[in-house]
Amino acid sequence: MNEIKKMKIATIVIAAGYSSRMQAFKPLLKFGDQTAVERVLMTHQKAGVDQIILVAGHRAAEIKPYFKEQAINGVINERYDEGMYTSIQKGIDQLDDDVVAFFVHPVDIPLIGVATIKALMMAFRPLSQGILYPCFMGERGHPPLIHEKYREAILRNKQDGGLRRFLECHETDATSFALADEAILMDMDTQADYQRLLDYDGLMAPNLCECYALMDLYQLPLEIRKHCEMVYRVVRNLENRLADKGIKLNSGVLRAAALLHDLLKTQKDHAQAAGTLLKQMGYDQVGSLIATHMDIEVEPEVAIRENEILYLADKLVENDHQIDLSHRKKKMLERHKDNPEVQEKIEQRFINAETIINKIENLENKDKNKD
Repeated sequence: MNEIKKMKIATIVIAAGYSSRMQAFKPLLKFGDQTAVERVLMTHQKAGVDQIILVAGHRAAEIKPYFKEQAINGVINERYDEGMYTSIQKGIDQLDDDVVAFFVHPVDIPLIGVATIKALMMAFRPLSQGILYPCFMGERGHPPLIHEKYREAILRNKQDGGLRRFLECHETDATSFALADEAILMDMDTQADYQRLLDYDGLMAPNLCECYALMDLYQLPLEIRKHCEMVYRVVRNLENRLADKGIKLNSGVLRAAALLHDLLKTQKDHAQAAGTLLKQMGYDQVGSLIATHMDIEVEPEVAIRENEILYLADKLVENDHQIDLSHRKKKMLERHKDNPEVQEKIEQRFINAETIINKIENLENKDKNKD
């Protein structure tokens, strides 16, 4: 983090285009209580970017109110009708003299995570590369982080192809940085794109591809990966049993937690460590489930919760196969027969698991009794 503070980083947010294919004004499309432009600005503010420049053009009067926000440098590109590149140039022209590198972030890619921006700033090394691209599953996305040495060249550039073509000409000075954030690839040119982004935003959890990207990034050993996949399958089966009884759980959060609960298994206090990691990525609910997958307090009379399902599923899986709960309990007690303290913990953990099973079976038996 100290190295970030030594480098002044800026962001140029482009919100100047016509939004013609969308048939709605992209910067003001809503994601929850925020507009797209608010979401992008907030992301870079929370990430600790030093200077944020917001470039308006088409319907500038509707963007101008955001200029009044603290730490936002607002500017209008009168040449916005000539294309995005003129807006990028307008933004670059506003950069402070001591900026070391700058992001270029089009407003129609609104859901990039705060953790992604932080990671890119941490990864940037001015002496080793001039252009840093975020990358998801081998594909580059937005926003690139560009060394200030290209500032004047971008301003003088007259070739066709915009910023993409300019950066391609400097590929030898570029590198990719792998991340588990599919939002770097997700723009909104059409209403269908917008709906896909709304669905993604509502998930409140890493999607399936992002879960596997995290496994790859943290080099999760194959045997642990297989265990997580089996826990995921057991979770889905338990979800289906509950759904038949009218109990709806947060599937996105629960399934992501199942796949990632042992993400940091090779580290000390792996449940807490992985839970903290997911919370830092902005997935508070997933992180909370993961943090409690080893130990939990179960209240028999309280409605069944997602953390109980994850806890139970983990106890029902040994290595990469499902196992009878009593059989696994017996094996674990035998394994630790010379350690009464550990045996006591094992007993309590399986009492909790059995209580969760009873809660599920009681729900099922209620319906049978009604019949």
